[in-house]
Amino acid sequence: MNLSVDTPARPPDPDLRVVAIGLGSNLGPRFAQLREAARRLTEDTLVDARFSRVYETVPAYGLDQPPYLNACCVGWTRRDPGGLLATLKDLESEAGRDPRAPRFASRPLDLDILLYADEVMSTPRLTIPHPALPERAFVLVPLVEIAGAWRHPALRRTISELAAAVDPVGIQVTHLRLREAREAHEP
Repeated sequence: MNLSVDTPARPPDPDLRVVAIGLGSNLGPRFAQLREAARRLTEDTLVDARFSRVYETVPAYGLDQPPYLNACCVGWTRRDPGGLLATLKDLESEAGRDPRAPRFASRPLDLDILLYADEVMSTPRLTIPHPALPERAFVLVPLVEIAGAWRHPALRRTISELAAAVDPVGIQVTHLRLREAREAHEP
């Protein structure tokens, strides 16, 4: 796998797989919800996780909603894609996300598996890589910070190349960080 030098080095455990996750929130205490999700992910799901800076973004698809806070993380997990998805859905539910809400509705927490190693898969519940990844500037802009050289396994283009092809209007970096630099390597 071709990852940038900024991504975590592979730990010695052969059962670990590298994963990229998108984090977003536009309801309630947005930053607190993202920070709690980051804490929980690094507590029991990801090893050697790195987080991008936090960005404030206008809602995609022209929706009339409050602005989002978005970030990405890259780390190593022992969970298979289905198990990881279940963990992310549990975190969303605990933050108050209604699983019956319409697609693209505002949400207190949105966690998406963007990439999972070199996997390409599609089931009724999960598609990897995330099918909208190549068009979502609000994901690509933060992801390029921590995994710019990661090659999309289906498109064979790097995250940097994909990010260069999207319009970043409406995406502004903030001073917020989900993990302090000294915390970035704690499991």
